[in-house]
Amino acid sequence: MTAVSTTAALADSAPIPGAGHRIWTITRLHFANRFSMMALPWMILGFVWLVNMVIWISIFAATHEQLEGTEWSGATMYIFVYFAIAAVQAMNLTFRFAVGMSATRRDYYLGTVLAFVLQGLFFAVACTLLSYVEDWTHGYGMSAHMFSNVYFGTGPVWERLFATFAAFMVCFTLGALAGSVYVRWRANGLYTLGAIVVLILAGLIAAATLTSSWPAVGQWFLQVRAVGVVAWLLIPAAVSLVLGYFVLRKAPSRA
Repeated sequence: MTAVSTTAALADSAPIPGAGHRIWTITRLHFANRFSMMALPWMILGFVWLVNMVIWISIFAATHEQLEGTEWSGATMYIFVYFAIAAVQAMNLTFRFAVGMSATRRDYYLGTVLAFVLQGLFFAVACTLLSYVEDWTHGYGMSAHMFSNVYFGTGPVWERLFATFAAFMVCFTLGALAGSVYVRWRANGLYTLGAIVVLILAGLIAAATLTSSWPAVGQWFLQVRAVGVVAWLLIPAAVSLVLGYFVLRKAPSRA
C-alpha cells in the first residue's frame, strides 16, 4: 500500500508540460525525420541545379555568348511542389502516432504548422542567399539564373526573402489542408478536395473569359509582379490553414 501511495504521490506531483512544450515536442517529432525534412529538399535542388548547369555550359560552349532568357526559369518550382506533397506525407505518417502518445489535435496541428514555418524560413533564407551568389558571379559567368529568377530572385533582400517564404507557406498550407483531409477521409477525401479545387479554378477561368477580362488580368500580374501575387495568395493560404484545423479536429486516431 505504501509503495502504491508513493507512486501515486509522485505522479500527482510531476509537472504537467505546458502548451508551448507540447507544441514544440510535435515540431521535434517532424524534424526527427531529417532525411525528408532537410536532406531530400537539398538533393532535389542540387539535382535540378546540376541538370541546368549541364545545359547552360553546353549552350555557352557552343555559342560563346552570354545566355538569354534564363531569368524566366521555373527550375525552383520543383521544390515548392515537393513541400506541398511532403506536408501531406508528414501529417499522414505522424498524426496517429502523436495522438496515440496523448497529443491533442490542437497541439499536433500547431506543432506541425510550426515545423513547416521553420522549414520554410530556413529554405527561404538559403534560396535568397543562393540568388545573391548568382548575382555576385554574374550567373556563373554565363548570365545563367536559377535562384535569381524574375519570380523570387530580384529586388531588395527583404522582397526576395518575403516572396520565397510566402510561396513556401502557400504550398505548406495547401499541403496541410490536403493532409488533414487525407487523415480524416483518406483517398476519397483527396479526390473530393481535388474536384472542388478544379471546379473553383474552372469557374474563375470561365468568368474571366465570359467577361473578356484576360487583358485586365494580365495587366494586374504585370503591376503587382510575383511578390504581389504571392502576397495575395496568402489569403487562400490562411483559409486553407483554418480549414485544415477544423478538418483535423474530427479525424480518427486509428485508421
